[in-house]
Amino acid sequence: MRKKKKSPFGDFIGRIGNMVCYPLNGQIVCRTIGIVTHWSEEQQAVQMRTELISPILIATKKYIDAGFKTTPRLQTWSINNKATSENNPSAIIGSFPDLKVDYSKLLFSMGNLPVPKNPQVQLVNNVLTFSWEADLENENANDTDQIMLLAYFPEKLKTLTVLSGNQRPLEQHKINLPTWTEETIIETYLSFVSDDRNSISNSIYVGQIMWNKNSAGYGNI
Repeated sequence: MRKKKKSPFGDFIGRIGNMVCYPLNGQIVCRTIGIVTHWSEEQQAVQMRTELISPILIATKKYIDAGFKTTPRLQTWSINNKATSENNPSAIIGSFPDLKVDYSKLLFSMGNLPVPKNPQVQLVNNVLTFSWEADLENENANDTDQIMLLAYFPEKLKTLTVLSGNQRPLEQHKINLPTWTEETIIETYLSFVSDDRNSISNSIYVGQIMWNKNSAGYGNI
C-alpha cells in the first residue's frame, strides 16, 4: 500500500481495475485489491461504523458543506474528510456487533460562534417550530447571525435543510413539512452562522420527534 497526495488519476477516488484509491488520514491511499479470506473483529467494527455514518453524511451533505466550510482542517482534507473524522467513531456507541448511532452526538457544523441557547422544537399540524434565546449579551453574538436548521429522517435518509434562516433576535423559525400518513422519526439540529458566512457555531442537537398525521409533540436537548 502506498500514500500519495493524489491518486494516479488526479483527484479520483474509487476503483479502477484492480486498484482502489480512497482518503485516509488526509492523504489518498492506493492499493491493489486482493482476495480477503478473513476480517478481524476490529476490521469488521471499522467497516460497520463507516456503514452507519456514511449514509448520514451523504444525506446531510448540503448542511455539512456549509457547516464545515470555515472549519480548520488538514490541507489535504476535504470537508467530508473533516466531518467524517468528527463523527466517526465519536457518534457511534456500543460494542461490535451491537453498534448504533447516537444522534445527540452527531456534529454537522463546527466553529466559534456562540451556540443557540435553550434550543427547542415543537411539531404541530405538520409545522416544525424551532426556537432559541437570542443571548445577545454574549459579546461574540451578533444580531445579524442567522439560524441554520436541519431536520433529518433516518429511516428515509432524507433531510429538510435551512441554511439562511431567521436572524438571532427573532428567536424562532418554522419549517412546513409535507403531508405525511406514516409514523416517521425526525432528528433535529440547529446552528448559528454569521451574516458574512465566515463564522459558524457548533451544531446543537435539539431532539427527536415522532411524526405522523396527528403529530403534536416536542423535542428538547
